[in-house]
Amino acid sequence: MAVAAEMHTYEPDYRLVDAIPEAYQQRQAVRVQAEAVLEERRDRMTAGEVMVSVDVLSTAHRVLAAGRWYGQGSPQQIELFEGLKLDSHRALAEWYRKNTAEYFPPERHTFDDATRDFYSNGLSTGRMTENGIVPIPDSPEDEARRVNEHVEERTPQILRSLGCVAIGTDKIRTVSECTDKAIVDYNDDVAAKRPARSSGGQVPKIAKLMIRDMGFDADSSDRFQEQVAISGLLVTHEIIQKTLERAGLAVAHMDKTELHAAQILARDDLMDFIRRLDTVASEEWCTSVFMGEQVSQDHPKNYETFRQEALRRQEGLWDIAETVAQFVLDLARDNVDRRAAPAMVEKFIKLQLLELGKESTEIAEHMFDRETAQGLQEVARLESIGKQELAFELMRLVTEAAPNDGYCGAGSCGLEAVNVYSESGQALAKKVGAAPGDIVVRDTERRCRCGKKAIVYSYTTTRVNKYCTACTAFESKVSVAATA
Repeated sequence: MAVAAEMHTYEPDYRLVDAIPEAYQQRQAVRVQAEAVLEERRDRMTAGEVMVSVDVLSTAHRVLAAGRWYGQGSPQQIELFEGLKLDSHRALAEWYRKNTAEYFPPERHTFDDATRDFYSNGLSTGRMTENGIVPIPDSPEDEARRVNEHVEERTPQILRSLGCVAIGTDKIRTVSECTDKAIVDYNDDVAAKRPARSSGGQVPKIAKLMIRDMGFDADSSDRFQEQVAISGLLVTHEIIQKTLERAGLAVAHMDKTELHAAQILARDDLMDFIRRLDTVASEEWCTSVFMGEQVSQDHPKNYETFRQEALRRQEGLWDIAETVAQFVLDLARDNVDRRAAPAMVEKFIKLQLLELGKESTEIAEHMFDRETAQGLQEVARLESIGKQELAFELMRLVTEAAPNDGYCGAGSCGLEAVNVYSESGQALAKKVGAAPGDIVVRDTERRCRCGKKAIVYSYTTTRVNKYCTACTAFESKVSVAATA
């Protein structure tokens, strides 16, 4: 009993943002405005207009536009390309640790006095969240989250203008849990033994939740966004509520979406909050929990070490991120349908991460699952003894069976890996100018200028080559960064 009592003495100095009357009024005004945008777009969609809930090409189109307006390799274009690379890196880092916990370091959002808006690599974060307010059929939860995120985006300006935050001390914390719909859909698909449907990038397999802090820079008007992702299987909605209730916040009546809407002013470190969630989960489940997962009783619980390990993990993904950015830019350059693009980007990332998964069973399980990890180990073994053809065929089967990240359905999503070990594959690699280690894919969706869907692509961090097997046209483009 003494131990339990001690566990209830947290004093992290939390406040709900809406407990500040002036902030509540202004946030409500933003919410009403956002909901009006949602309804107006719902009417447009009903009238037949096509809208996408996830637009992976928006930043790439801005990169291309900056090249036309300011010149190839201009500072404006480079800044936007860095934003595209950052988005690609984040997508990789999230998938790299899809089935387990991960920490994401602070990203700076610069404040512009003229527009009164924040910018990330030249892109307005306010415009991004407003563009995200779109109707999502059969998912009022997701629609409400988009509205919440726009209110969340505007909250720092509101609090700062009211003088309600201690610069350099207060952080605005948001708890974003996996939606109930995504979890129900996933469980239904598993029960029916069918491929999991799109979950919009969520991870319902482990009910993954994201906790983010928005901190204020003491030396400027900028802000920093820092995030942690953990499994929600042990750190459930009820555990989160209990943790916040112990800190003095009345949230027991809030469902997931209401809690997501309720930003929290906090003065503890983000990893300290994860520690508190783990402590409550350990008590409630009568086991030892670290970073949202069950561990042995003697497992070290060093949260700062975990943070540093995450930074080292992510540092190794930058080269792949630049290659992904090249791919996304190429999709935008070819005016690929925005509705098809998320699945194509996902498949491209998947092909590269599967290659990484050959290096470690543990890494492969974190990215995919145990069956995929075992299959990749067998592919690596076959390659090591020179049975390249067998290895490629097994890799094809492993790729088809490996779980996707949320957007791909059945099929190849327009991309097929080229067997560079076969005679015909070697000939194609030569014609497309691929060097050893390049990503070589056949695209079954995009057309060449000759009108045929017969293009083979080779991607690296510095260039993209295209070769049409129908008309033999060849094209090579260097990266935006290389033109600077």
